[in-house]
Amino acid sequence: MSKIGLSRTPATMEIDEERSTVPRFMQILLYAMLTLAGLVSIPRIGEYGLPATMMLDVWIILFAIACLLRGRTQATMLLLFVSGFLLTRIIPAAATTAPLEDFLQAHRWILYLIVFTLAVGRHWGPVEPLVRMTWALLWMALAKSVLTLLIEGPGERAGLLLENNFELALFAGLVVVLYPHIQRRFSIVVVFGVVTIMSGSRSGAIAFLMLALFAILQTRQANLFLKYLLACTIPLMVLVPVWIFSSRMGPGGRIDRLNFLDVFLYETRDWSVLDWLFGTVPITPLSGAGCSRLSFYQELFASTGDGTCYSVILHAFILRVIFDAGIIGLVIGFGITWYTLRRSGVRTTIAVTLLMIAFTNGLSVSGLNNPYVALPILLAILTAGVPSQRVERATPEKSIVGGFGPTAIPNRG
Repeated sequence: MSKIGLSRTPATMEIDEERSTVPRFMQILLYAMLTLAGLVSIPRIGEYGLPATMMLDVWIILFAIACLLRGRTQATMLLLFVSGFLLTRIIPAAATTAPLEDFLQAHRWILYLIVFTLAVGRHWGPVEPLVRMTWALLWMALAKSVLTLLIEGPGERAGLLLENNFELALFAGLVVVLYPHIQRRFSIVVVFGVVTIMSGSRSGAIAFLMLALFAILQTRQANLFLKYLLACTIPLMVLVPVWIFSSRMGPGGRIDRLNFLDVFLYETRDWSVLDWLFGTVPITPLSGAGCSRLSFYQELFASTGDGTCYSVILHAFILRVIFDAGIIGLVIGFGITWYTLRRSGVRTTIAVTLLMIAFTNGLSVSGLNNPYVALPILLAILTAGVPSQRVERATPEKSIVGGFGPTAIPNRG
């Protein structure tokens, strides 16, 4: 009797499969939001159009709610751990009466970790629309770059969804995640490279370097000519970030990120070993001298408008997390991201490249603390079980049975 009660019938398995699949309306909503934001932005030279960051964050929150409503996660213990870590941030911050808006701005990355955990064991479904959306975003970004160059002249940065430092991480991450499913792979890397060069973004150039190295590693041994051609471009790929860095140095020949590092070192000059391990009490404001040295970035000051500033003004995610949560917090952030990727079956090369994009972006801007870096990681977790284009061509009979359906998705546990 117990065996009958514990056995899973085909109907039960079908229900479980349906619950673990991202709802169709959520998929369509993401496609519509990004495509519409891009189309609205193209003619708005010097502007971005729709609030894409807020739209993506709303979508990620809706995804988390859908996960909670459609069944429990396969990583319950990990979810409890991340939730507990979040409480270690919330409780001290509440005791210091820190502004809620500033707390959320500084700790969105922990919420993304919770979403990654909720996504384990779930899948996206057909990836062709994601591939088409990625191509559309890149072509729209290229179109706006060309229009900006023709209308405004060289030197004007043309962002499609937001500043290039953020959106290029999104584009690079999407190409990496969907690379096994893209047919014109060399072409999409080239298009992304052109968009990157025209953007003049330093962190974007490094993201392009990560993508190009990933593409070289993915090239078949049989296609030696293509691998040789890609390898020959490595010196150029290295020179592009160097050129962008040198052309965008601030007064006195210093990169502005070094000024943030100087303030960080000033703020942590008296730290003990425990401070370096666990950071400050969330959220601790910077000193008046530190805020004064970065007064150029007053829009990043506290929402209270009293001249107070927090770690967010340091721009770099790595510095911000170390200041707020210490080296332990940094290890937790990247460690859980890695674990959820690998637990979901994401290929090692894809997981490593996504983490490198997140890390290098975090050396310049907000890294894991923004949805442009978090979304590709989330999509990698959700699409890990989908067979690649190469597999489909090798076994065409699978597509007849439903190449992107439940029967084609291997065990994700």
